[in-house]
Amino acid sequence: MDVVFVGVCSSPMIYFTTHTMPVDAAVMVTASHNPKEYNGLKILLGTHSLWGKQIKELAKIYYAGKHIDAAHKGTYREHIIKDDYIAWHVDEFAHLKHAAIAGVIDCGNGAAGVVIPDIIEKMGWNSMQLLCAEVDGTFPNHEADPTHIKNMQHVLHALQSSDATVGIGFDGDADRMGAMTQEGELVPGDKLIALFAEPMIKEHPGMTVVYNIVCSSGLTELLEKWGAQTVVTPVGHSIIEESMQKNNAMLGGETSCHFFFRDRHFGYDDGVYAMFRLIELLIQSQKTLTELLKVFPHKVSSSEFRIPCAEDKKNNVVEGVKDLFAQQKNVKLITIDGVKVITDYGWGLVRASNTQPVLSIRFEANTQQDLQHIIEDFIAVLSHFLDEKFLREQLK
Repeated sequence: MDVVFVGVCSSPMIYFTTHTMPVDAAVMVTASHNPKEYNGLKILLGTHSLWGKQIKELAKIYYAGKHIDAAHKGTYREHIIKDDYIAWHVDEFAHLKHAAIAGVIDCGNGAAGVVIPDIIEKMGWNSMQLLCAEVDGTFPNHEADPTHIKNMQHVLHALQSSDATVGIGFDGDADRMGAMTQEGELVPGDKLIALFAEPMIKEHPGMTVVYNIVCSSGLTELLEKWGAQTVVTPVGHSIIEESMQKNNAMLGGETSCHFFFRDRHFGYDDGVYAMFRLIELLIQSQKTLTELLKVFPHKVSSSEFRIPCAEDKKNNVVEGVKDLFAQQKNVKLITIDGVKVITDYGWGLVRASNTQPVLSIRFEANTQQDLQHIIEDFIAVLSHFLDEKFLREQLK
């Protein structure tokens, strides 16, 4: 086996390696956005990451003790991919060099810190404030997950105390980018998908957009109004990527702020590339993020609730919820991932988390009163399986 060491990198940088270097496979040590006590491996064959059943198959091969005897000794060399990765992005977005964009970028002490300081310098973005750029796996400032407001407090403070008009945060392995408005609104991924999609649809009429079942119905309304084709998938960034290839989609994304572009890009999720596309959107539109978001239909959405539930019970609870709602009139059920219950006044979704012993729940409606209505519907059904008092505490 010939091995190339590419240095400390983000997940997108290892994807970039498989697209730009003559390699057959890649592996990196990463725990993604998980807290510091976690660790793991990201494995790619060709340009595709292993997930789900493939990882379990790999485990079977390992535990069976199967191996191949090498016919000859492999080689080892080093090629630090950082410089290639930075150069590609700086060249791709050369039209944004020296733009007068005032913003705040929080690397979260994660892998984004490997490249963001150099990118800001080479782009000549002199009005960008840089936070938590030192790569430090102990995460001394906050957890590296920009989709939770508690982890964007440094960004919020910087926005409030400066003339910066947009805040950007990255997760630990920099495959996700979160954004915050000047007023401090943390923007969910489905709204950013809409912003990315609008100019793309004008350039590629009828293009396909892939997103997961958690996304707002407002996203569907906008995309269909603009003439795009839509494909809804279960949760999971690997599922999004697979569905994009199957449906020849130009854009994909999740509420968790994974974004996939096959327009001017390779099609994998890259928080740094998404940052460039957002900054490009702001500069070319000459609008603030707040102004751009006005296009999104008004919806009242809850955050994603993650309710503790034993690993061996969570799937049974979801099945039980599905069965009870199926007995009700005037509801529509979507069961591609958990159960999404759609009513005249809103929707609710409950699904078993792929990675933790929790139930993931989200609600959306047209008004606050309707939102409370759908929450009460779910409490009534979930209380058959979980304590009602506990549920009300969790769903506050």
